[in-house]
Amino acid sequence: MDNKNFRLSKKKQVQLLIVLTILAWATQTLMHQWGYGQMVNTEATDVSDLPAAADEKFMPDAADSTPAGTLELRQDATVSGSDVKLRQVCRWSDADAAVFTPIADTTLMQFSGPESVRTLSMEEISQTLHEAGVNVAMVNFAGSTSCTIHRSDAQADSEQTIQQWIDAQQPVAGVPTPVITPASDVKPDPNFRTLRDLLATDLSERLNVPVQTLQLTFNVEDEKLLSLAEPMFKFDIQPSHARALGNVSWQVTVLTDTASRKVTLSAVARAWLDQVLVAQPLAMHKVLEATDFSVQRVLVDSLPGRQLLNLDQCVGQEAAEDLHPGTVMTAQLVNAVPLVKPGQLVTINLRRGSVLLRSVARAMEEGSMGQTIRVRNENTRDTLDVTVTGAQEARLGDDTDSGN
Repeated sequence: MDNKNFRLSKKKQVQLLIVLTILAWATQTLMHQWGYGQMVNTEATDVSDLPAAADEKFMPDAADSTPAGTLELRQDATVSGSDVKLRQVCRWSDADAAVFTPIADTTLMQFSGPESVRTLSMEEISQTLHEAGVNVAMVNFAGSTSCTIHRSDAQADSEQTIQQWIDAQQPVAGVPTPVITPASDVKPDPNFRTLRDLLATDLSERLNVPVQTLQLTFNVEDEKLLSLAEPMFKFDIQPSHARALGNVSWQVTVLTDTASRKVTLSAVARAWLDQVLVAQPLAMHKVLEATDFSVQRVLVDSLPGRQLLNLDQCVGQEAAEDLHPGTVMTAQLVNAVPLVKPGQLVTINLRRGSVLLRSVARAMEEGSMGQTIRVRNENTRDTLDVTVTGAQEARLGDDTDSGN
């Protein structure tokens, strides 16, 4: 049938609509590519074709993993050259070696010019590691809050070198000191001793007083100098006034490989003493008991002229005179109570491991608690030296024999 009005059939209309739809979709896609550029398929792109990063990075390529372990900062370190590496200022246990060995050569800082002493804080190390790609949240920092680094190959004026080290001890104002948990697997350096420690030991030996009981108060301006330590520095200590508690002083020469400096250090020395005080009135010849006394710890400016007694040395003895409450017990105030008299039979105890052997011997001399006396076996006529342990009782051998 001839269609004079040029009207399309329904079939032709559907075909034409499909063609127009395809053309519209193709036109839109082409315009999108022209306007925004061709999209890059990231899955098919080879990473070797990408440009290398231009930023300088101190971290070795092998350090992209996330460390998880304990990193201990040393208090001081000596390096040769301008670069300061992580392994030179920090240490870690064998258990964490696999974690930190790959980043051991990380450069933390560099000396510039004639510098020979620098201080590197824990915060600076943490920041450098963070910038180098380490997840510092997984690192447990321990040890000192800062490390003083000495450059051994630097050429500097001797006085300037020591002064630089001293100045480096000044903490940064306004920066709080964090509470650090020491690494349990890392042992402290036994050769590390500060000048303060050495002066306390010197005074302890001269006064025959335990070093842990001494309290030395130095001038505030000398605090940084007192933090100098062996083995980085050597010290020649000559006491100028250190024969008693109170005001003490030393002449100290600070030495390095290329430097020396003489200083005078002064302090006020006091000591903690345990005093046994009489708690109630005690009559002469009374056998003393633990309830008769009280013990107090005092800080004194001078050592007593008489030997002080501890509580064990008082108990079991007898008062040499009438004692009043508050009296400090000394050796002159007690008399030893004889627990064994000549001619008395004494029970002798001898322990070997879990076996206790007992015998009887006759005392040849008087003895009090803890004294060694001679006794004679009535059967064999042998003479033995025994230690008095109670009333008519003694021990053969020392205390260590009981554990054999």
